[in-house]
Amino acid sequence: MKYISSLFRAKWFQLIVTLAMAIALFVYVTGTIGSLSSSRNHENQLITTQTADLNIPINIIMNDKKYYVSGIPQTIKVKVTGPSGLVTAAQNSQTIRATINLEKPKIGSQQVQVHLTGLSDSLAKKLDPSSLTVNVSRKISKSVPIIATYNRDNIANKYVVAGFKISQVKATIVGPSDLVKLVNHVSASLSVPANTESSITKSVALKAVDKNGSVVYVDITPNSVVASLDVTSQFTVNSNATETKTVSLNPKFTGSKSVSNYNVTLSSSSIQITGAKATVDKIDSLPLTVDLDQISSAGGVLTIKPSLPKGVNEITPKAIEVSITSRSSASSSSGGN
Repeated sequence: MKYISSLFRAKWFQLIVTLAMAIALFVYVTGTIGSLSSSRNHENQLITTQTADLNIPINIIMNDKKYYVSGIPQTIKVKVTGPSGLVTAAQNSQTIRATINLEKPKIGSQQVQVHLTGLSDSLAKKLDPSSLTVNVSRKISKSVPIIATYNRDNIANKYVVAGFKISQVKATIVGPSDLVKLVNHVSASLSVPANTESSITKSVALKAVDKNGSVVYVDITPNSVVASLDVTSQFTVNSNATETKTVSLNPKFTGSKSVSNYNVTLSSSSIQITGAKATVDKIDSLPLTVDLDQISSAGGVLTIKPSLPKGVNEITPKAIEVSITSRSSASSSSGGN
């Protein structure tokens, strides 16, 4: 006890205690002042008035399977004024909504109010505009033909189009009744590069057009088709083309009898052939095989079908009558007169 009592009376101990109390007091005062300053800053932030413009997306309440509406922008401008902290919160908010209610619309032009939700009641707000003039139409659909086109002038010289087709020939258009009624057909225009020498197959976007060719903005299903343009050389097309030509018949006699002993007459000295142009162009005559062993020594009449050369599809007439008479018989008959 004497030791503790002497310790308390020692000057160096009293100095240490005084210093510790001074430090503790300094820390306390500094913390209190900082807290008060922070609180005042927060209060000042709330009290300071600020104005900002917000662009709010417009939400439409409507049966979009039955109706189509036009005249509504994607966003609407809202001017807000109030404490800067609340204005900043509104600028960062994802819950503010501008809504138009068209649950029970009338058909045609009408004025509708824009309703705003999600903003603090402490903020003054002004919508620009606060109402919109919209047009409501009944939504209808219609099946229309797809007409495909391409630029023939871009086909290279000595090349031709052997075929042009699209993956389907009809499309369904959907939209407001007044626009759907304007649509004459759906256009599919295939882009053909200049001097094209090869076939093209590509996807082509569809456009709905009226009778004058002006675009009508409606929904189209499908929105594209596959167009195929078959381009080939003019020589190939000409070679594959069908041609009809008249050629002469060239009798070829076979058998043990000599044709020199007979007079031969054909029902037709020529025949018409039809087939690939490349083949027909090379044929000037058609052989007709006559077997003399099929007649008597006095002669006879044979009906012979000419053979079709490769590349020839049809002949007219299909059969030739060959009349054969013996020359000796003819001479005897002549001498008797």
